[in-house]
Amino acid sequence: MRKTLALFGIAAGLTVYVAAFFINAPIEVCTTQPIPPSAFTPGADGVVATPAISSKVWVVLVATRCESTYPATGIHTSDLIVEWGPSTLAVAGLVAAASALWIWLGYRADEAEQS
Repeated sequence: MRKTLALFGIAAGLTVYVAAFFINAPIEVCTTQPIPPSAFTPGADGVVATPAISSKVWVVLVATRCESTYPATGIHTSDLIVEWGPSTLAVAGLVAAASALWIWLGYRADEAEQS
């Protein structure tokens, strides 16, 4: 029973970890980013950027890379934004999987000692 629960915990933890990367919407993250001060030109009425190119970045934490170009100034920005909500969920999944793995390895050690 302990082995089954540990294996289930590992699977559930890893599922939560992977799911955390899919619940973020990179385009929404990029559209809410502020315009960098270097993009402004003196006397310009407004700053218009090309549509942001967004992509998910697979690192230990959930992150999004946002890239924009400001034609008026010729400035290209590339920011890596960590999304803390999904990242917290990802870390919780890793902790759950690691804890279940520790329980499973403890179970296997107990079985080896009894043999």
